[in-house]
Amino acid sequence: MKTVNPLKRLDLACFLRSQLYLAPVLLLFYQQNGLTIADFVLFQGIFQLTGILFEVPCGYIADVISKKKVLILAFACFFLRAALWLSFSGFYIVLLGELFNALSRAFLSGVYDSYIYDYLKHENRTGRMLKECGKTNFAMSSGAMFAAVFSAVLYDNFGTVILLSLEFVLTLVSIILLTTLPNPPSARPSAKTLKDKFIEIKDTTIATIKNNNINIYILYSALLFSTTSLFCWCFQPLLKMSAAPVIMFSSIYVINHALRAGFSYYVNKLQKFFGFNRLLVVTTCLCVYSFACMILSFYFKMPNVAFICLVFVCIGIGFQLAFAIANIGHIHLFANEKTRATISSVNNMLQQTLSGLSLICFKFVIEPGDGATGLSFSAAFLLFGLFYISLFIFLSYIIFHRHPEKNN
Repeated sequence: MKTVNPLKRLDLACFLRSQLYLAPVLLLFYQQNGLTIADFVLFQGIFQLTGILFEVPCGYIADVISKKKVLILAFACFFLRAALWLSFSGFYIVLLGELFNALSRAFLSGVYDSYIYDYLKHENRTGRMLKECGKTNFAMSSGAMFAAVFSAVLYDNFGTVILLSLEFVLTLVSIILLTTLPNPPSARPSAKTLKDKFIEIKDTTIATIKNNNINIYILYSALLFSTTSLFCWCFQPLLKMSAAPVIMFSSIYVINHALRAGFSYYVNKLQKFFGFNRLLVVTTCLCVYSFACMILSFYFKMPNVAFICLVFVCIGIGFQLAFAIANIGHIHLFANEKTRATISSVNNMLQQTLSGLSLICFKFVIEPGDGATGLSFSAAFLLFGLFYISLFIFLSYIIFHRHPEKNN
């Protein structure tokens, strides 16, 4: 085991942890527990916003204790979700499981890139940061894609129990694998207590807002991330409303994560080919195109039309992930050494805030409650699309007016 590159061990652990067999049919699992499609969208919004509450404590823990231990905590929380859903059922059990999932996401998103950077710095190879982050994201997407290939068949034959059991076992194996990782040295934080950490993150946020090399890009990436969340969490409602067979649920999940894996693996080449700002422009154009595809899909509600349109949406999502990874490398280039994990937390907090608000607002746009009639899904996507396009145009103007010569 000692002869294996630690980052390859990390990638293997992430590959195993990301084999989310339940994810392609999560809506069906929700409905088994008495939840509706609107509840499904609402819960994902709550899931995103709940992650914000965990980001500061997780960032503090990542800066104070070993990042290896924080990685193990991230995987352990997901292990607890699988154990909970295997043992119990019901509305509140689903909600509690999603809270564990949010905590797991907060621990993982705020530390895995910092761990990679610390290891590469210890090895004097920080120039490989973007490439190694791309490989880790490739491993995550590949794991999800691998699981999705078998998800529908396993669900049809054995139900959700076998899906959760596989997640339970594989996550346990990945936790064991993480215990073999080394502890690379990292800069100690200036904050000594959690209160100090809140003050530090406030100061870091203010400093980030004032930093013209980071601020607009973090906001832009967060907006793109929120559109991706909206698209992804509406895949299953769209297929359900289109009366698509279960095999389409898993097939689109395979395609989505196959493209994510590919874009993650080649993100370094994509950035070199397009340049950082031009990659942003291409990603934005594909995001606008994705809104058009979603509007068309929900308007016709035909399985084949929905599936084809979702394939095009997945291409846009792949570009969004590539830009998000490139932006992580951009952040680390300008981040202060002692607050690297904190700035990652600020970045993740903004992403989850906008994503959560977007999903919750979308839920109340299509289902206001109190007997009121909401917009159709297609009309809601048109409304949200116009809103996002306006923001993209405004932020693009600021970026290219501020750095007209910057293309890498």
